[in-house]
Amino acid sequence: MSRSLAGQACGSEASMQPQTFDVVEIADDHSFRALAQSWNAAADASDSPSVFLRHEWFDAARAWQDTGARLAIISLRQRDVVDAILPLARPPDHPRRLELLTVPDTQFADMITAAEDLQATSRAFAATLRARKDWDVLRLDYLRDDSAVVRHLAPALRRAGLAVHGAERDGNPWIDIGRPWPDYFATRSRRLKKALNLAANRLRKLGEIRIEHVTSTSDEATLRRALDAAIAISGASWKQRTGNSLDRPGPQAFVRELTEAAWRRGWLSLWLLHLDGRPLAMEYQLIHGTSVHALRADFLAECEDISPGTHLFRHLLEELCGKGYERYYLGPGYNPYKARWFEGVAPMRRVIVYNRTSRGHLSRLVDEYAKPAWRRLRDRWSGPAQDERGREIADGDRNSQAHGDERAPENPGRARGRREAVS
Repeated sequence: MSRSLAGQACGSEASMQPQTFDVVEIADDHSFRALAQSWNAAADASDSPSVFLRHEWFDAARAWQDTGARLAIISLRQRDVVDAILPLARPPDHPRRLELLTVPDTQFADMITAAEDLQATSRAFAATLRARKDWDVLRLDYLRDDSAVVRHLAPALRRAGLAVHGAERDGNPWIDIGRPWPDYFATRSRRLKKALNLAANRLRKLGEIRIEHVTSTSDEATLRRALDAAIAISGASWKQRTGNSLDRPGPQAFVRELTEAAWRRGWLSLWLLHLDGRPLAMEYQLIHGTSVHALRADFLAECEDISPGTHLFRHLLEELCGKGYERYYLGPGYNPYKARWFEGVAPMRRVIVYNRTSRGHLSRLVDEYAKPAWRRLRDRWSGPAQDERGREIADGDRNSQAHGDERAPENPGRARGRREAVS
Protein backbone atom coordinates (compact mmCIF):
# COMPACT_ATOMS: atom_id res chain seq x y z
CA MET A 1 0.00 0.00 0.00
CA SER A 2 1.48 3.36 -1.00
CA ARG A 3 0.46 7.01 -1.03
CA SER A 4 2.20 10.41 -1.15
CA LEU A 5 2.48 12.66 1.85
CA ALA A 6 4.20 16.00 2.40
CA GLY A 7 6.43 16.42 5.44
CA GLN A 8 7.37 19.94 6.58
CA ALA A 9 11.11 20.66 6.35
CA CYS A 10 13.25 21.57 9.34
CA GLY A 11 12.41 24.79 11.19
CA SER A 12 15.52 26.56 9.86
CA GLU A 13 14.41 25.64 6.35
CA ALA A 14 10.74 26.66 6.65
CA SER A 15 10.94 28.78 3.55
CA MET A 16 11.95 25.80 1.43
CA GLN A 17 9.51 23.43 -0.25
CA PRO A 18 8.27 20.71 2.11
CA GLN A 19 9.64 17.26 1.49
CA THR A 20 7.23 14.82 -0.12
CA PHE A 21 7.31 11.16 0.84
CA ASP A 22 5.65 8.07 -0.51
CA VAL A 23 4.18 6.19 2.44
CA VAL A 24 4.52 2.42 2.09
CA GLU A 25 2.88 0.14 4.64
CA ILE A 26 4.46 -3.32 5.02
CA ALA A 27 2.25 -6.03 6.46
CA ASP A 28 3.78 -9.29 5.14
CA ASP A 29 7.07 -11.03 5.84
CA HIS A 30 8.06 -11.31 2.18
CA SER A 31 7.96 -7.52 1.72
CA PHE A 32 9.70 -7.06 5.07
CA ARG A 33 12.61 -9.33 4.11
CA ALA A 34 12.91 -7.71 0.67
CA LEU A 35 13.56 -4.42 2.47
CA ALA A 36 16.75 -5.66 4.20
CA GLN A 37 19.33 -3.71 2.22
CA SER A 38 17.40 -0.43 2.22
CA TRP A 39 16.54 -0.90 5.88
CA ASN A 40 20.18 -1.27 6.92
CA ALA A 41 21.21 1.72 4.81
CA ALA A 42 18.68 3.83 6.72
CA ALA A 43 19.79 2.34 10.06
CA ASP A 44 23.46 3.11 9.34
CA ALA A 45 22.55 6.73 8.52
CA SER A 46 20.50 7.20 11.70
CA ASP A 47 21.35 9.65 14.45
CA SER A 48 22.50 6.84 16.78
CA PRO A 49 23.35 3.66 14.84
CA SER A 50 22.62 0.54 16.87
CA VAL A 51 22.48 -3.20 16.37
CA PHE A 52 18.89 -2.98 17.64
CA LEU A 53 17.92 -0.92 14.59
CA ARG A 54 19.39 -3.36 12.07
CA HIS A 55 17.15 -5.49 9.86
CA GLU A 56 18.86 -8.64 11.17
CA TRP A 57 17.64 -7.87 14.70
CA PHE A 58 14.04 -7.45 13.57
CA ASP A 59 14.25 -10.56 11.41
CA ALA A 60 15.25 -12.54 14.49
CA ALA A 61 12.41 -10.92 16.45
CA ARG A 62 9.99 -12.13 13.77
CA ALA A 63 11.34 -15.65 14.25
CA TRP A 64 10.35 -15.42 17.92
CA GLN A 65 6.88 -14.10 17.09
CA ASP A 66 6.35 -16.48 14.17
CA THR A 67 2.97 -15.42 12.78
CA GLY A 68 1.60 -14.27 16.15
CA ALA A 69 2.10 -10.54 15.69
CA ARG A 70 1.02 -8.90 12.43
CA LEU A 71 3.48 -6.53 10.82
CA ALA A 72 2.36 -2.91 10.49
CA ILE A 73 5.64 -1.27 9.40
CA ILE A 74 5.46 2.24 7.93
CA SER A 75 8.25 3.34 5.59
CA LEU A 76 8.77 6.74 3.97
CA ARG A 77 10.39 6.87 0.54
CA GLN A 78 11.63 9.48 -1.88
CA ARG A 79 12.41 8.45 -5.46
CA ASP A 80 12.33 4.77 -4.43
CA VAL A 81 14.89 5.38 -1.66
CA VAL A 82 13.84 4.46 1.89
CA ASP A 83 14.27 7.57 4.05
CA ALA A 84 12.66 6.43 7.28
CA ILE A 85 11.07 3.39 8.93
CA LEU A 86 8.70 3.07 11.87
CA PRO A 87 8.92 -0.67 12.73
CA LEU A 88 5.45 -1.40 14.11
CA ALA A 89 3.46 -4.56 14.71
CA ARG A 90 0.01 -5.54 16.00
CA PRO A 91 0.06 -7.97 18.96
CA PRO A 92 -2.23 -10.97 18.43
CA ASP A 93 -4.26 -10.26 21.57
CA HIS A 94 -4.74 -6.55 20.73
CA PRO A 95 -5.41 -6.21 16.97
CA ARG A 96 -6.20 -2.49 17.26
CA ARG A 97 -3.01 -1.68 19.13
CA LEU A 98 0.24 -0.75 17.40
CA GLU A 99 3.61 -1.13 19.09
CA LEU A 100 7.27 -1.16 18.22
CA LEU A 101 8.47 -4.57 17.05
CA THR A 102 10.38 -5.79 20.12
CA VAL A 103 11.14 -8.93 22.12
CA PRO A 104 12.10 -9.27 25.82
CA ASP A 105 15.79 -9.11 24.82
CA THR A 106 15.43 -5.70 23.14
CA GLN A 107 17.64 -3.13 24.86
CA PHE A 108 16.91 -0.03 22.76
CA ALA A 109 14.25 0.79 20.14
CA ASP A 110 13.54 3.80 17.97
CA MET A 111 12.30 5.05 14.61
CA ILE A 112 14.90 4.72 11.88
CA THR A 113 15.83 7.84 9.90
CA ALA A 114 18.81 10.02 9.00
CA ALA A 115 19.60 12.81 11.46
CA GLU A 116 19.05 15.56 8.88
CA ASP A 117 15.55 14.23 8.10
CA LEU A 118 14.29 13.82 11.66
CA GLN A 119 11.81 16.69 11.76
CA ALA A 120 10.38 16.13 8.29
CA THR A 121 9.98 12.37 8.71
CA SER A 122 8.50 12.77 12.20
CA ARG A 123 5.83 15.09 10.80
CA ALA A 124 5.13 12.67 7.98
CA PHE A 125 4.78 9.72 10.37
CA ALA A 126 2.51 11.80 12.64
CA ALA A 127 0.27 12.83 9.72
CA THR A 128 0.05 9.21 8.54
CA LEU A 129 -0.94 7.90 11.96
CA ARG A 130 -3.43 10.71 12.56
CA ALA A 131 -5.20 9.95 9.29
CA ARG A 132 -5.64 6.26 10.10
CA LYS A 133 -8.62 4.86 12.01
CA ASP A 134 -7.43 1.23 12.19
CA TRP A 135 -5.70 1.66 15.56
CA ASP A 136 -6.62 2.96 19.00
CA VAL A 137 -3.39 2.85 21.04
CA LEU A 138 0.25 3.19 19.91
CA ARG A 139 2.82 1.87 22.39
CA LEU A 140 6.46 2.88 21.87
CA ASP A 141 8.79 1.26 24.41
CA TYR A 142 12.52 0.70 25.08
CA LEU A 143 13.25 4.30 24.08
CA ARG A 144 16.45 6.08 25.00
CA ASP A 145 15.83 9.39 26.71
CA ASP A 146 17.50 11.05 23.69
CA SER A 147 15.85 8.84 21.04
CA ALA A 148 14.33 10.21 17.84
CA VAL A 149 10.88 9.13 19.03
CA VAL A 150 11.17 11.05 22.30
CA ARG A 151 12.79 14.16 20.82
CA HIS A 152 10.92 14.43 17.52
CA LEU A 153 8.12 11.94 16.86
CA ALA A 154 6.27 12.33 20.17
CA PRO A 155 6.09 16.16 19.86
CA ALA A 156 4.98 15.80 16.22
CA LEU A 157 2.19 13.40 17.25
CA ARG A 158 1.08 15.84 19.94
CA ARG A 159 1.03 18.72 17.45
CA ALA A 160 -1.03 16.55 15.11
CA GLY A 161 -3.78 16.48 17.74
CA LEU A 162 -3.16 13.06 19.27
CA ALA A 163 -3.00 12.47 23.02
CA VAL A 164 0.58 11.53 23.97
CA HIS A 165 1.62 10.21 27.38
CA GLY A 166 5.29 9.74 28.22
CA ALA A 167 6.70 7.98 31.25
CA GLU A 168 10.06 6.87 32.58
CA ARG A 169 10.85 3.15 32.58
CA ASP A 170 13.74 1.18 34.05
CA GLY A 171 16.97 2.36 32.47
CA ASN A 172 19.79 0.29 30.98
CA PRO A 173 22.69 0.00 33.47
CA TRP A 174 26.18 0.21 32.00
CA ILE A 175 29.83 -0.23 32.93
CA ASP A 176 32.69 1.83 31.52
CA ILE A 177 34.98 -0.78 29.95
CA GLY A 178 37.15 1.70 28.08
CA ARG A 179 39.75 1.59 30.87
CA PRO A 180 41.98 -1.24 32.12
CA TRP A 181 40.40 -3.81 34.41
CA PRO A 182 42.43 -2.84 37.53
CA ASP A 183 41.15 0.76 37.29
CA TYR A 184 37.53 -0.40 37.21
CA PHE A 185 37.92 -3.20 39.76
CA ALA A 186 39.47 -0.78 42.26
CA THR A 187 36.12 1.04 42.43
CA ARG A 188 34.18 -2.08 43.52
CA SER A 189 33.27 -2.82 47.10
CA ARG A 190 35.32 -5.06 49.37
CA ARG A 191 32.21 -7.16 49.86
CA LEU A 192 31.98 -7.87 46.13
CA LYS A 193 35.68 -8.74 45.88
CA LYS A 194 35.35 -11.13 48.79
CA ALA A 195 32.33 -12.80 47.18
CA LEU A 196 34.25 -13.22 43.92
CA ASN A 197 37.19 -14.86 45.69
CA LEU A 198 34.85 -17.25 47.51
CA ALA A 199 33.12 -18.18 44.25
CA ALA A 200 36.45 -18.87 42.54
CA ASN A 201 37.67 -20.99 45.43
CA ARG A 202 34.48 -23.05 45.55
CA LEU A 203 34.71 -23.83 41.84
CA ARG A 204 38.42 -24.71 41.93
CA LYS A 205 37.83 -27.21 44.72
CA LEU A 206 35.25 -29.01 42.56
CA GLY A 207 37.27 -29.43 39.38
CA GLU A 208 38.96 -27.82 36.41
CA ILE A 209 37.49 -24.49 35.30
CA ARG A 210 37.61 -23.56 31.64
CA ILE A 211 36.26 -20.32 30.14
CA GLU A 212 35.36 -20.48 26.45
CA HIS A 213 34.74 -17.44 24.24
CA VAL A 214 33.02 -18.08 20.92
CA THR A 215 33.05 -15.21 18.40
CA SER A 216 32.51 -14.57 14.71
CA THR A 217 36.03 -15.87 14.09
CA SER A 218 35.13 -19.31 15.49
CA ASP A 219 34.43 -22.17 13.11
CA GLU A 220 30.88 -23.33 12.42
CA ALA A 221 31.15 -26.59 14.37
CA THR A 222 32.33 -24.72 17.48
CA LEU A 223 29.52 -22.21 17.04
CA ARG A 224 26.82 -24.90 16.82
CA ARG A 225 28.13 -26.78 19.85
CA ALA A 226 28.42 -23.63 21.98
CA LEU A 227 24.98 -22.37 21.02
CA ASP A 228 23.39 -25.73 21.85
CA ALA A 229 25.14 -25.62 25.24
CA ALA A 230 23.91 -22.08 25.91
CA ILE A 231 20.33 -23.05 25.04
CA ALA A 232 20.53 -26.09 27.33
CA ILE A 233 21.84 -23.95 30.23
CA SER A 234 19.02 -21.44 29.77
CA GLY A 235 16.49 -24.27 29.73
CA ALA A 236 17.80 -25.55 33.07
CA SER A 237 18.01 -22.08 34.67
CA TRP A 238 15.53 -20.23 36.89
CA LYS A 239 14.17 -18.50 33.75
CA GLN A 240 12.44 -21.71 32.70
CA ARG A 241 9.40 -20.64 34.71
CA THR A 242 9.22 -17.21 33.03
CA GLY A 243 8.45 -18.73 29.63
CA ASN A 244 11.41 -16.87 28.07
CA SER A 245 14.16 -19.48 28.47
CA LEU A 246 15.99 -20.25 25.25
CA ASP A 247 14.75 -23.82 25.01
CA ARG A 248 11.20 -22.56 24.36
CA PRO A 249 10.17 -22.53 20.66
CA GLY A 250 9.93 -18.74 20.22
CA PRO A 251 13.09 -17.71 22.09
CA GLN A 252 15.05 -20.59 20.53
CA ALA A 253 14.01 -19.61 16.99
CA PHE A 254 15.03 -16.03 17.86
CA VAL A 255 18.47 -16.86 19.23
CA ARG A 256 19.31 -19.27 16.40
CA GLU A 257 18.31 -16.73 13.73
CA LEU A 258 20.17 -13.95 15.54
CA THR A 259 23.29 -16.09 16.01
CA GLU A 260 23.49 -16.84 12.29
CA ALA A 261 23.36 -13.13 11.47
CA ALA A 262 25.69 -12.09 14.31
CA TRP A 263 28.25 -14.71 13.31
CA ARG A 264 28.26 -13.43 9.71
CA ARG A 265 28.32 -9.75 10.68
CA GLY A 266 31.04 -9.92 13.32
CA TRP A 267 28.78 -9.13 16.30
CA LEU A 268 28.80 -12.50 18.06
CA SER A 269 30.23 -12.91 21.56
CA LEU A 270 29.21 -16.05 23.48
CA TRP A 271 30.88 -17.06 26.74
CA LEU A 272 30.69 -20.44 28.48
CA LEU A 273 32.04 -21.65 31.82
CA HIS A 274 32.90 -25.36 31.92
CA LEU A 275 33.64 -27.34 35.07
CA ASP A 276 35.41 -30.63 34.29
CA GLY A 277 34.06 -30.31 30.75
CA ARG A 278 30.43 -29.67 31.75
CA PRO A 279 28.92 -26.27 30.75
CA LEU A 280 27.48 -24.61 33.87
CA ALA A 281 27.01 -20.94 32.92
CA MET A 282 26.82 -18.80 29.82
CA GLU A 283 26.53 -15.21 28.64
CA TYR A 284 25.28 -14.23 25.18
CA GLN A 285 26.39 -10.82 23.90
CA LEU A 286 26.25 -8.70 20.78
CA ILE A 287 29.18 -6.37 20.09
CA HIS A 288 28.38 -3.47 17.78
CA GLY A 289 30.77 -0.58 17.35
CA THR A 290 32.18 0.23 20.78
CA SER A 291 29.19 -1.15 22.70
CA VAL A 292 28.83 -4.60 24.25
CA HIS A 293 25.23 -5.65 24.89
CA ALA A 294 24.60 -8.55 27.28
CA LEU A 295 21.38 -10.19 26.10
CA ARG A 296 21.37 -13.34 28.20
CA ALA A 297 23.23 -14.50 31.31
CA ASP A 298 22.19 -17.90 32.67
CA PHE A 299 23.51 -20.66 34.90
CA LEU A 300 22.22 -24.10 35.85
CA ALA A 301 19.73 -23.67 38.70
CA GLU A 302 21.19 -26.73 40.44
CA CYS A 303 24.58 -24.95 40.65
CA GLU A 304 23.40 -21.79 42.41
CA ASP A 305 25.42 -22.53 45.55
CA ILE A 306 28.75 -22.56 43.67
CA SER A 307 28.15 -19.31 41.73
CA PRO A 308 29.36 -20.24 38.22
CA GLY A 309 27.66 -17.20 36.68
CA THR A 310 29.40 -14.80 39.04
CA HIS A 311 32.80 -16.30 38.25
CA LEU A 312 32.13 -16.19 34.50
CA PHE A 313 30.99 -12.57 34.64
CA ARG A 314 34.07 -11.43 36.51
CA HIS A 315 36.30 -13.19 33.98
CA LEU A 316 34.59 -11.90 30.85
CA LEU A 317 34.42 -8.35 32.15
CA GLU A 318 38.15 -8.41 32.83
CA GLU A 319 38.74 -9.68 29.29
CA LEU A 320 36.59 -6.91 27.76
CA CYS A 321 38.09 -4.00 29.70
CA GLY A 322 40.67 -1.91 27.87
CA LYS A 323 40.13 -3.65 24.52
CA GLY A 324 38.76 -0.66 22.59
CA TYR A 325 35.15 -0.88 23.72
CA GLU A 326 33.44 1.92 25.64
CA ARG A 327 30.35 0.59 27.39
CA TYR A 328 29.04 -2.74 28.54
CA TYR A 329 25.22 -2.67 28.81
CA LEU A 330 23.63 -5.11 31.26
CA GLY A 331 20.11 -4.67 29.82
CA PRO A 332 17.09 -2.70 31.11
CA GLY A 333 16.01 -3.29 34.69
CA TYR A 334 17.60 -3.43 38.11
CA ASN A 335 18.32 -6.21 40.58
CA PRO A 336 20.79 -6.76 43.41
CA TYR A 337 23.27 -8.56 41.13
CA LYS A 338 23.52 -5.70 38.65
CA ALA A 339 23.73 -3.17 41.48
CA ARG A 340 27.12 -4.55 42.56
CA TRP A 341 28.64 -3.89 39.14
CA PHE A 342 27.16 -1.02 37.18
CA GLU A 343 28.39 2.57 37.25
CA GLY A 344 25.71 4.47 35.38
CA VAL A 345 22.33 4.11 33.73
CA ALA A 346 21.15 5.05 30.24
CA PRO A 347 17.76 6.70 30.97
CA MET A 348 14.83 5.18 29.08
CA ARG A 349 11.21 6.06 28.45
CA ARG A 350 8.02 4.69 26.99
CA VAL A 351 5.51 6.71 25.00
CA ILE A 352 1.81 5.86 24.72
CA VAL A 353 -0.29 7.56 22.03
CA TYR A 354 -4.09 7.48 21.90
CA ASN A 355 -5.95 7.85 18.62
CA ARG A 356 -9.03 10.03 18.24
CA THR A 357 -11.30 6.99 17.90
CA SER A 358 -13.94 6.19 20.51
CA ARG A 359 -11.86 3.23 21.73
CA GLY A 360 -8.77 5.42 21.80
CA HIS A 361 -10.55 7.95 24.05
CA LEU A 362 -11.82 5.13 26.27
CA SER A 363 -8.35 3.53 26.53
CA ARG A 364 -6.90 6.85 27.60
CA LEU A 365 -9.52 7.29 30.34
CA VAL A 366 -8.88 3.76 31.59
CA ASP A 367 -5.08 4.14 31.56
CA GLU A 368 -4.88 7.63 33.03
CA TYR A 369 -7.70 7.53 35.58
CA ALA A 370 -9.28 4.12 36.21
CA LYS A 371 -6.09 2.02 36.49
CA PRO A 372 -4.22 4.43 38.84
CA ALA A 373 -7.30 4.63 41.08
CA TRP A 374 -7.55 0.83 41.18
CA ARG A 375 -3.83 0.46 41.98
CA ARG A 376 -4.08 2.94 44.85
CA LEU A 377 -7.05 1.03 46.26
CA ARG A 378 -5.35 -2.35 45.78
CA ASP A 379 -2.05 -1.23 47.33
CA ARG A 380 -3.88 0.22 50.30
CA TRP A 381 -5.28 -3.21 51.09
CA SER A 382 -2.62 -5.63 49.88
CA GLY A 383 0.59 -3.65 49.44
CA PRO A 384 2.50 -2.90 46.19
CA ALA A 385 2.52 -5.52 43.43
CA GLN A 386 5.44 -7.95 43.60
CA ASP A 387 6.84 -10.48 41.18
CA GLU A 388 7.53 -14.12 41.99
CA ARG A 389 10.92 -13.19 43.49
CA GLY A 390 9.34 -10.75 45.96
CA ARG A 391 10.46 -7.58 44.15
CA GLU A 392 8.13 -4.61 43.76
CA ILE A 393 6.93 -4.28 40.18
CA ALA A 394 7.13 -0.90 38.48
CA ASP A 395 3.74 0.63 37.58
CA GLY A 396 1.98 -2.17 39.46
CA ASP A 397 2.06 -4.60 36.55
CA ARG A 398 1.64 -7.98 38.20
CA ASN A 399 1.97 -9.78 34.87
CA SER A 400 5.40 -8.48 33.85
CA GLN A 401 7.99 -11.09 32.89
CA ALA A 402 11.69 -11.10 33.48
CA HIS A 403 13.72 -9.30 30.87
CA GLY A 404 15.81 -11.63 28.77
CA ASP A 405 19.11 -10.48 30.25
CA GLU A 406 18.03 -10.25 33.88
CA ARG A 407 20.39 -12.10 36.18
CA ALA A 408 19.14 -13.90 39.25
CA PRO A 409 21.50 -13.35 42.17
CA GLU A 410 23.43 -16.53 42.89
CA ASN A 411 23.56 -17.24 46.60
CA PRO A 412 20.87 -14.65 47.44
CA GLY A 413 22.15 -14.28 50.99
CA ARG A 414 25.42 -12.88 49.61
CA ALA A 415 23.86 -10.85 46.80
CA ARG A 416 22.50 -7.86 48.67
CA GLY A 417 25.22 -5.58 47.32
CA ARG A 418 24.51 -1.88 47.51
CA ARG A 419 23.89 0.17 44.38
CA GLU A 420 27.24 1.71 43.63
CA ALA A 421 28.23 4.92 41.82
CA VAL A 422 24.96 5.39 39.99
CA SER A 423 25.09 8.46 37.81
